Amino acid sequence: MVNVIGLDSDKVQQLCDAANQDVDEDNKGNYAVSGGVMGVEAVEAKAKSFKARMIVRLVVAGAFHTSFMEPAVSRLESALAAIEIRQPRIPVISNIDAQSHADPATIKKILARQVTSPVQWETTVKTLLAKGLKKSYELKPGKVQINHCLLNYRTRAI
Repeated sequence: MVNVIGLDSDKVQQLCDAANQDVDEDNKGNYAVSGGVMGVEAVEAKAKSFKARMIVRLVVAGAFHTSFMEPAVSRLESALAAIEIRQPRIPVISNIDAQSHADPATIKKILARQVTSPVQWETTVKTLLAKGLKKSYELKPGKVQINHCLLNYRTRAI
């Protein structure tokens, strides 16, 4: 994965489309930029011509939230089938569709879909703001810095 910094979402999509023309990987779609190694390298190579301020390669174990993760879906579905999920007592907004869901079966389906679906972070935050969110905290493991640019973070898949 790489973070593309300094471009709006339309330019990031144009950058991904241009990078996709240079690689044979069929993985269209979303917004950090995630995909195969050749696709990520193509985005890095083309980003300056799109006037991106900088590109930051993310140290991750895979092309999360893309079709490259499809083999993990069935294993997660099996694990989810073996556990009980109860109806939430407070609304929990899904980052797949930026909506709250209360049905445990639906929640399990959404959790499995997260593996290959783009994260709708901006839409999720806008939904939270529309529902009255005034203050939030983002907790991350280890020494990862907190993301303060909530509305400027998007994910695209290549």
